[in-house]
Amino acid sequence: MVHKYDLRVRYSDTDKMQRLHHAAYVEYLEVVRIEFLRSLGISYDALEQSGYLLPVSKLRLNYRQGARYDEVLTFETRVALDSRVRLTFRSEIRTADAEIATAEVELACIDCVQHRPCKMPDELFEALQNASS
Repeated sequence: MVHKYDLRVRYSDTDKMQRLHHAAYVEYLEVVRIEFLRSLGISYDALEQSGYLLPVSKLRLNYRQGARYDEVLTFETRVALDSRVRLTFRSEIRTADAEIATAEVELACIDCVQHRPCKMPDELFEALQNASS
């Protein structure tokens, strides 16, 4: 499954050249991941309330060219289950004209109390399994 999500580059996220600042991509990718889960019927808030967290364990961004203020970015994202504990979101980030970046974000499922790795709840695992095939 490919999840598509559009975000407009906000002025507050740009640098002196009115280009999207490299650090803003990390925040945008988080928005995209939460919306991806929402599209699967998974509320991140409900996941946290049931005792699970999905912190980032690895992040890789490859920048190809900049995005300008007010451009619409399209994130095309796929998910891969690496195990019952780890998953990876892979995104291609595009403007209307070109691919501007790619990203890989690995997450680990941990429990809210001890902050130790744990198996994903079945509902999350099954939804991700369906989305990754």
